[in-house]
Amino acid sequence: MGAASARAWGRLGWRGLALATTGIAWISYGASITVQPRYGTVRGISVLLDLMCMAAWGWLWIGAGVLALGFSVARAGRDLVGVFAAMGPPLLWALAYALGGAVGTSPTAWGSVAPWASHALIIAIVAYVTRPRLIVPRMVTRGGE
Repeated sequence: MGAASARAWGRLGWRGLALATTGIAWISYGASITVQPRYGTVRGISVLLDLMCMAAWGWLWIGAGVLALGFSVARAGRDLVGVFAAMGPPLLWALAYALGGAVGTSPTAWGSVAPWASHALIIAIVAYVTRPRLIVPRMVTRGGE
């Protein structure tokens, strides 16, 4: 059991764990807004509802979650689709809430901008900190040239 968990952790690491966790969260959130959207969510993102219905937005979250979860086992650098899938929906929601607050459809929408945007920022930080390092050999010169 210990060897299997060590092998799984060696494959995932912090970056993969962040993508897997986010993928599961987005699948769950997408399913909830597809089946039973909350009034505050519908009101807050109302600027997006002219583009697609709430169920379609839920399926977008589910699709992004599947991509993030699927790419969680990819090597760092080859998982950028998963990283963007993990960051895209919360950034879109943050923008929608900001616009909803700006146009007055929801007077409390501004309170949801930072929480959604912060999750995307956390994914970006994890992706940056765990990015593959390029090893470039140092050039050796003679005589200080």
